[in-house]
Amino acid sequence: MKTLLLGFVVFILLVNGVLFFNDYYTRKKHQKLMAYKYNVVKPLIRQLEAKQVIAKDEILMLAKDPSLRHALFRVLELHHNENLFPPEYFTIEKGAESFLVNWLEFPTELGLAPREIELVTIITLKEKEALDYYVFRFRTDKPRWAAKSNWMLGVTGPYREGSVPYDVPLRVFSRFKTTASISPKSEATWVHRNINPSGIRIA
Repeated sequence: MKTLLLGFVVFILLVNGVLFFNDYYTRKKHQKLMAYKYNVVKPLIRQLEAKQVIAKDEILMLAKDPSLRHALFRVLELHHNENLFPPEYFTIEKGAESFLVNWLEFPTELGLAPREIELVTIITLKEKEALDYYVFRFRTDKPRWAAKSNWMLGVTGPYREGSVPYDVPLRVFSRFKTTASISPKSEATWVHRNINPSGIRIA
């Protein structure tokens, strides 16, 4: 169980591109978040390890939460039970949403999951191939600086022909710009050009 816990936490850290925090407070806050998520999915992990029958409603409840959705899929994948993942959440959109929410939760970013999040549009950038970026809008009640901004944009991608749900995207980012201040295409283009320009995969 300890090995699985360590692997689970390290995987989430790798997926989101963070291995070390210089700031003690930031590190402790992130560790607390990871521990919370693990404790939520721990009953499911125990059921999978014991090869027990798992109620669909139990998995559906976890999949509905974008903060937990990606971790849920990886846990099921680890136990070769991907077929239990709800098909309505096995889409590029739902995976992209989960990656963005996980990024926003970082103490160095928004610091928590947004109160609301929804897809605005898919922006396709043409290079050697078509690159799809999923642009979401989100809003929150806290922290105070973000609550005053109302709806803000966040971007996840790119997804290519042949991409499958829960492929780890090269770029997940938000400049916390409001929907009134910039267009989805402009924000997706900025993210494509400025975030991880070398295109190095993180997992």
